[in-house]
Amino acid sequence: MILDIDVGNSAIKWRVFDQGTTLLRGAVSHREEDWSPLIDHRFDLERVRVSNVAGANLSESLAGWLKDNAGIMAEFSVSQARTAGVVSGYQAPETLGVDRWLAVVASWNMIKGPCLVVDAGSALTIDFVGAKGKHYGGYIVPGSYMMFDALYGGTAGGTGNSRFGPNGSCAQLPGENTGEAVQNGCFTMSLALIEKSLGQLQQAEGASTIILTGGGAESLAKGLDPKQLRHIPDLVLDGLEYALP
Repeated sequence: MILDIDVGNSAIKWRVFDQGTTLLRGAVSHREEDWSPLIDHRFDLERVRVSNVAGANLSESLAGWLKDNAGIMAEFSVSQARTAGVVSGYQAPETLGVDRWLAVVASWNMIKGPCLVVDAGSALTIDFVGAKGKHYGGYIVPGSYMMFDALYGGTAGGTGNSRFGPNGSCAQLPGENTGEAVQNGCFTMSLALIEKSLGQLQQAEGASTIILTGGGAESLAKGLDPKQLRHIPDLVLDGLEYALP
């Protein structure tokens, strides 16, 4: 059995994985005192695979905690020039965020065709992957929370406005109040970038699939063509299986 861990910017997602089946999953904070759910002694863990974008200090702390509590040396994935048939599009492959890289690797290996990999998290990242596994690079823009905070925090009197959260009911319609205008505007901007990116990829590669993941994925999915879309919540964790088989 394998413990897969995805350390993101705001939380840690994990799952216990065995022969293609997820037996248990959850999420914890970055605080060490909250990590106990990672070790469930009902499972005889053989390996621990980790994706971490939260910095070297957290990697060191997590590795030490796993060694002390599970007796296992964690294996940390890194971005590379080539992994599992996918070729990085970055000039310096090691500088590509490992979560983006694992999402790209998993997407192409699942689809085996051109795909637009969209991760709707703290940031909205969009990566282009061709039919033969060539990664063409991508875009990074603020995610919903980040856009809301930037707009409200950067305008006079912004803190006094009635605020809408990005998980509310979004629509591609003009807002009838300030909060709705902000929410729908940010939602429509995100969708427009995804659709524009899909058009770019299709012009170069033909019919392509949008692979959607991240905490904001369900909201975005409502505004996209379901025939062109696959929502894969554990995409980064799935990438660990290809990068560290």
